[in-house]
Amino acid sequence: MEVWDCAPVFWSQRPDDSTMMGFITSCSHIINLPPTGISVPLWPWLLWNIWKARNKRCFEDKTFSSMEILNKAISDAREWQNAQTPTDDHRPSQQQRSGPPITPSPDTVVCHVDAAWDAISLKCGVGGIFSGHPSASALPRLCEPRSLVSSALMAEALAVRLAVMTAAFANIKRLLILSDSLTLINILRSKESRPALFGIVFDIHYFGSYFDVVSFSHVPRLNNREADSLAKLALALPVVTSVGGE
Repeated sequence: MEVWDCAPVFWSQRPDDSTMMGFITSCSHIINLPPTGISVPLWPWLLWNIWKARNKRCFEDKTFSSMEILNKAISDAREWQNAQTPTDDHRPSQQQRSGPPITPSPDTVVCHVDAAWDAISLKCGVGGIFSGHPSASALPRLCEPRSLVSSALMAEALAVRLAVMTAAFANIKRLLILSDSLTLINILRSKESRPALFGIVFDIHYFGSYFDVVSFSHVPRLNNREADSLAKLALALPVVTSVGGE
């Protein structure tokens, strides 16, 4: 717990350290303190670096001090934050973001997905609508709330995961996911991951293996209005289950 004692965070409620799941759930009550300048949640990066330090000690006989772990967590969180808000000089043009118009094959089910995230409550709504192949008419519209969601990017990833799982369980064979989150689409296409998204991205690729063909493409926000409306509606709904964003 020494890393947590040194961390520039405030617990708005006393943490539940009786179990690991209870502790992680309690992390949603953590508030970052100045002067780190970090607006994204710091706790996922603390957990990630503590876990990495433990593995280094167990398997490589390397040890790190509490301050080294803390500084690395803060550095990772700041790098992540900067990656989510690129400057105008490095922001891709509208043409680069949108790419050419997407024309899926007639036998492909298309799903537009989106998410709405509230940074105060760490709650999100995910929305999605299937179209394209006639089999898409049997699939439901997606409109579900989630809690304990640490970032807008995680919310977008949860929307994609729900769409992929829904289509997989319906025995769809060809699926095209359209999202207006270019960062997430690049992550999924390159099959990379981020500490905070590891489990969600793993699930997306795992259930993606159920399809003959699955692809992920970026769509301009103006062309994603229906999914956006469903996501905003879901954000206003009560959350039934609330463990780890599930």
